[in-house]
Amino acid sequence: MKQVILTIITNINPDKSNDLEKLLFEIESDLKHNSILKFPAITLLHFACFVIISGQGSETYLIFENNFDDTIDNYLEQLTQEAGPGLHKIYSCCSDYNEINYDKTRLITYLRHAINYPNTYHIGNVGRSAVRIQQECQLREQVEDYIDIQLRIPGNKVSVLPLRNGIQNFARTNSLFSSIKSVGPRQTFIERFLPWLHVTIFLIGLIIFLPVLIPAGTLWVIVLRRVEKADMASKDLPNVNHLQNLVEREDKIAQNHIATITTVKPGWFRQITLRMVLWVANLLARTSNKGELSGIPSIHFAHWALIENGKRLLFFSNYDGSWSSYLDDFIDKASRGLTGIWSNTVGFPKTRFLILDGARNEAAFKAYARASQLETLVWYSAYPKLTVQIIDKDSLIRENLYTSLNGEATTEWLKLF
Repeated sequence: MKQVILTIITNINPDKSNDLEKLLFEIESDLKHNSILKFPAITLLHFACFVIISGQGSETYLIFENNFDDTIDNYLEQLTQEAGPGLHKIYSCCSDYNEINYDKTRLITYLRHAINYPNTYHIGNVGRSAVRIQQECQLREQVEDYIDIQLRIPGNKVSVLPLRNGIQNFARTNSLFSSIKSVGPRQTFIERFLPWLHVTIFLIGLIIFLPVLIPAGTLWVIVLRRVEKADMASKDLPNVNHLQNLVEREDKIAQNHIATITTVKPGWFRQITLRMVLWVANLLARTSNKGELSGIPSIHFAHWALIENGKRLLFFSNYDGSWSSYLDDFIDKASRGLTGIWSNTVGFPKTRFLILDGARNEAAFKAYARASQLETLVWYSAYPKLTVQIIDKDSLIRENLYTSLNGEATTEWLKLF
């Protein structure tokens, strides 16, 4: 199952910014039943959000984040089929959308031209569509109810193998799960193999060009240390009102959302370094297909994307747990990778050799993260109760429902409920 991450970035018409905010407020106030954009009807969608940012000039941008299944063509077709008139209202508030009357084909063309692809991205539950995730959750919940009923029957001595047989019969005769046996692999062999092949080719290339890379790398380190010593870390604290608005929107469900915008440090050296780090990070992220990124088990979808000709860096993440615990995971488990990326942006805590210090300065890093965080005006999750780990557990339940298991393996499988 192909999964895609992208943003749609458009210029807001200043004269219609108030109208746009009213539309977004109406959507956010009732994500499932509002009259503008009924997200649940878009079955290919995992997560989506709308944020507004000010450009470096006089522009103001509307950013529409999309994490979805299938191809871009099929997604845009379903998106406009289910929400075309509402999207027409939204983008009529943008200065580069000139359609007076709704036309599905023209709207798709407009959206396609506004697509911004990530430089680096991560998917936690690789190979599981939004529909599959919801179906597997429903299976687990109903089987849990079935088990509870069996345990409450007076005098019923429940043993492992008969209980599993009963669960199989329950699922087999339940019309909701009639297609349960048709579940395919999360990834094909080629999808699992290619990322490792790319990493291997990259490492071989490093070895082959080592005679050239050593002097070039030495020169790069010298220049890096010079610019790092001249860098100034931000001492600004997040605006109190802005911080309060962020906090009020968090911890409503099992998941949270973060969107940040940062300015890339000026000069060609930082531009090249950042693009190189993002490319390597994306290469390595493709090998992370078991629910974790650098040991962090709570990220559903995340990505970094350069905008405005590389002058600024966007970061979006849909994750489990609180903002503080998420940042703590970053600091404890992935500080070098994060420092390697964000050390190329203005105001990040002082670093050494690109990846050292930086995010390890907890107070400064958290202040930087809050100060750069955007207020998410609309945020939708297709499965708000589920964490990355629960989704993985549900998939294991389904994938092993009809496989041949011995007594010990059956006991371990039953522990998943």
